[in-house]
Amino acid sequence: MKTDTKKTVIITGASKGFGAYLVSSMINSKFNLVITYNTNKIDIQNICKNIPKKINLEIMKCDITKASEVKSVVNKAINRFGRIDLLINNAGIHNDKNILKMNDKDWNSVIQTNLNGCFNFSKAVLPIMTKQKFGRIINISSYAAFTGIAGAANYVASKAGIIGLSKSLAKEVAKDNITVNVIAPGYFDIGMFYVIPENIRDKILEIIPAKRLGKPEEIFELIKILIATNYLTGQVFTLDGGYSI
Repeated sequence: MKTDTKKTVIITGASKGFGAYLVSSMINSKFNLVITYNTNKIDIQNICKNIPKKINLEIMKCDITKASEVKSVVNKAINRFGRIDLLINNAGIHNDKNILKMNDKDWNSVIQTNLNGCFNFSKAVLPIMTKQKFGRIINISSYAAFTGIAGAANYVASKAGIIGLSKSLAKEVAKDNITVNVIAPGYFDIGMFYVIPENIRDKILEIIPAKRLGKPEEIFELIKILIATNYLTGQVFTLDGGYSI
């Protein structure tokens, strides 16, 4: 096992959207980077073209619903860098349908990826974080966990579950100087917002009290605070310009 003086971060779902932005932010923060993807190989390759060769980087394909694959990623990260300081559980999917049209596969695939994947990675990093007596776990939920979304019960349930998981885990590991917090974003000027039809996007902007989309860098500013703070744990930060009020 190699011991590295730099901190190491694992970012799941790093091929696009928030994940891709977080990769570029962590490069500037001089972390060792371990990034995972599942299906978007071309996207991850394009991201990595812009990463300087001097950056310590591991890119791993991982189905986060499979505990064995998650453990493999964590073990490889420890073997290369000797430590894991920060886990950002960002990976997630959605498969929107009204409940009457939603079958078991639609429900289970979203729950298994968004909630079970978060559980799998959190559990896998805890032994090394406990040994280090230091760790930061940041789980990405959604404003929808508080408001609900018609036609997305599976997604909303998974994101609400992440909050409950995080609060319980925070109580279990606080004694080891490990914090667990949640960021619940609203609509941001990146990724999934632009999948929404334009007429609906306009209506959303009218409803947001801040009258604008969030900027990706505003999430990273919050992440920096959560990394630096020892006494802040088990909290949910709804970063949505007031949308869920």
